[in-house]
Amino acid sequence: MPQTLDPPPQAKKTTKPESQTKNKKRSKLTALLKFDSQVLKELSECCHLIGLDEVGRGSLISSVVGGAVCIPRSLTREQKRLLTWLDDSKKLTPNIRAELSEAIQSFCWTGIGEAEKHEVDEINVHYASLLALYRALSQLCSKVGLCLTTSELFLMMDGKAIIPDFSPDIQRAVIKGDGCSAAIAAASVIAKHHRDTMVKQLAVDYPAYQWDVNMGYPTPAHLRGIREFGITPLHRKNFKKVHEQLKLPLTEST
Repeated sequence: MPQTLDPPPQAKKTTKPESQTKNKKRSKLTALLKFDSQVLKELSECCHLIGLDEVGRGSLISSVVGGAVCIPRSLTREQKRLLTWLDDSKKLTPNIRAELSEAIQSFCWTGIGEAEKHEVDEINVHYASLLALYRALSQLCSKVGLCLTTSELFLMMDGKAIIPDFSPDIQRAVIKGDGCSAAIAAASVIAKHHRDTMVKQLAVDYPAYQWDVNMGYPTPAHLRGIREFGITPLHRKNFKKVHEQLKLPLTEST
């Protein structure tokens, strides 16, 4: 009689305890705040460190949105708790981004700026992104009574470029800064939440492109919508993937 073997026991699926996940996020927040703290040590006590970041640069539609955030030099325990999940906005879920955006705007100086679709077409997305950052900074300064030309500002932005016509001495570009600096990460969060909310509203009139899911980025579903229904007035005409479809009819709605 053939010998039968018992099946090997299945390995138990393990999940990280919630406390372990929270501890990891607190560690990330500590690193983000420490980065900013090191920069602040180089500045005078009256200087304000402002993080800047933009979203929507790679989208095929609508505006580019910039965010500007100045986090208080000293945070309370409750404020740190509210920032526990702070990170590069692309790594966060929409719900967490929404909660963080609300928290950031409740106790930080903030500004939102946009470069409209026609400006992206006219001056290209690179300069439109810098324009959105400038407008975000301008709104922040206007809200708190700071002058844009004051020496009390120090700007840190994600990426390689700095804002033209501002002194390089008061700016620093940080590659992958939204994963290094708390102020830049916070700017990325409020900018992305603002733009995603706006695009979801636009998607109601153009359901065939699934903007409520892809935020206008060139996903297969979005490109399929362009091929089948043509471009809309909200598509950026100087983007290659859109330009290839210009022979298709312009549609006002789908």
